[in-house]
Amino acid sequence: MYLVLIYLTFVTFLLALILFRGIQTVKYIKRLTSNKERFFIFIPPSPKKTVINRFKSILYETALYCLEDEKEKSDILRIFIEHLPDFLKSDSWSFLLTPTKAHWTFLTWSKNLDFLPLEDIAYELENEGENIRNVLESNSSLFIKNVKENVTWKQENPLTVSWLGIPIKIGDEIVGVLNIDWFKTKKFTKIEKELARSFKIEIENVLTKVFKLNELFLNFHLDPLTEIYNRKALEDYMKNRQIITDNIALVFIDIDGFKKINDTFGHTVGDQILKTIVKRIKNVLRVEDYFFRYGGDEFILILKNINNHEDIKKIITRLQSIVSDTIIIDDYIIKSSCSMGYCLLPLETNNIQRAIEIADKKMYLQKSNLNH
Repeated sequence: MYLVLIYLTFVTFLLALILFRGIQTVKYIKRLTSNKERFFIFIPPSPKKTVINRFKSILYETALYCLEDEKEKSDILRIFIEHLPDFLKSDSWSFLLTPTKAHWTFLTWSKNLDFLPLEDIAYELENEGENIRNVLESNSSLFIKNVKENVTWKQENPLTVSWLGIPIKIGDEIVGVLNIDWFKTKKFTKIEKELARSFKIEIENVLTKVFKLNELFLNFHLDPLTEIYNRKALEDYMKNRQIITDNIALVFIDIDGFKKINDTFGHTVGDQILKTIVKRIKNVLRVEDYFFRYGGDEFILILKNINNHEDIKKIITRLQSIVSDTIIIDDYIIKSSCSMGYCLLPLETNNIQRAIEIADKKMYLQKSNLNH
C-alpha cells in the first residue's frame, strides 16, 4: 500500500510538471509573437509544391545549358517544351507552332507519333482545328476528356482518347500549342489542373527571359542572311574548346557552281538559293549539332557523337541528296548540289582548326572528282 501511494504521488508530480512546462512554453511563444518575432515550425512542403519546385529547377538548369551552348531559338523552345509532358505523365505529345503570318507546323513530338503524317495534320488543324483555335483565342488550357464525343475535335487520330491543349506564350505572343495526349480516358484532377497551370506560367517566364538574353547574344553570332551561326561564333566555339576529347564530326560544305548561279540569275536569287539549302540542312540536324556559315557559299557542320567513317559517310550522302532536290524561285527552276568533306575528332586530330583544314582538303578532292 505504501508503494502504491509513492507511485501515485510520483505520477501526479510528473503530470503537474508536464502541465507546468506546457504552460511556460505557450507563454514563451506568445511573448515572441507579441515582440513581432517569429517562431518557426518546420512543416514539410506539399507534394504539389515539391513537384513545381522540381520543375522550376529543371527549367533553370535547361536555361543555363541553352545559353552556355549558344542554342538557337527554335532549339531552345524544343528543349524546354520536351520537359513538360513528363510531369503530366502523358502517353504522347506534340508542339504545334501557330504563327499568324505563316503556315502552322509541328516543331517537335514524341517518337510514338513518327508514323503520323504530321505535315498534313498541321494543315488540317490550321484550317479546321476548332479545339486549337479555342486555346489560342482564350490563351488558356483546354481539356477534352473524350475526343470522340467532342464536336470541336476534327482529327482522325486513332490513338488519342483524352487531350489537353496548353498555349505557350513568349512575351506578348502565343508561339504555339502543346498537345498532351492520353490513350485511355483521363480523369484530370483539380491538383493536376493546378500543376498544369503552374507549369505553363513557369515555362513562359523562363523562356521569355532566356529568349531576351539569347537575342542579345545572337546579334553578335548570327549570319543575317541564313540565320545560322557566323564565323565569329565559330571562332568563339574554337576558343572555348582548344582540345577535343568527345567524339564529333566536322563537315566542310561548299555549294557547287554558286558563282555561276549568281552570274546567271543575280544575287537576289543566289541569296534565296543559300537560304533554301541552309533550311533543308537545318531540318535534318539534331538539337545538339552546330551549323556555321564559314563565308560566302561555304559552311561548317559540327555533329556530336559521331565516331566512325561509316556513320558520317551515310550522313553526308543523306545531306547531299536533300540539297540536290530542285529549287524553284520565281520562274526559275534550279538544280543545286554541294561538295562535302569531313574530319573525325579526336580520331584524326583533336584540334578544330586542323580538322577544318582536313575536311576542306577532302571537300576539294570530292569537287575535283565531280568535275572530272
